[in-house]
Amino acid sequence: MKTALITLALSGVFLGSFSASADMHADMQQLAEEKQCLSCHARKDDTPRAPGFSSIAAKYSGTEMKSYLVEVILTGGEAHWGSAAMPEAGERAEVSEEEAEQLVDWILSMHKGDD
Repeated sequence: MKTALITLALSGVFLGSFSASADMHADMQQLAEEKQCLSCHARKDDTPRAPGFSSIAAKYSGTEMKSYLVEVILTGGEAHWGSAAMPEAGERAEVSEEEAEQLVDWILSMHKGDD
């Protein structure tokens, strides 16, 4: 009986964390849509306009790159990915620093197949 209760409790913890992760993914997907990120970027593959998030995560993996990517999201511009230019801040939806940090965490979590 104790073993069954422990197994049930651990299953609940696992499913709860999976559900929280799925909710976070859905929230970040919605934020990326609201901020027009998905107009140019895709999650998995490079698009004609901009690199995919998984490619960005692979290129910029590591916590030292987080502040750089936040700055790219906030300011836009060129020279961070070949000839692809990200629209300047006034040419697209406004993104707060907190939102940029959340988006970068989500994008970097896609490295090595993580979602």
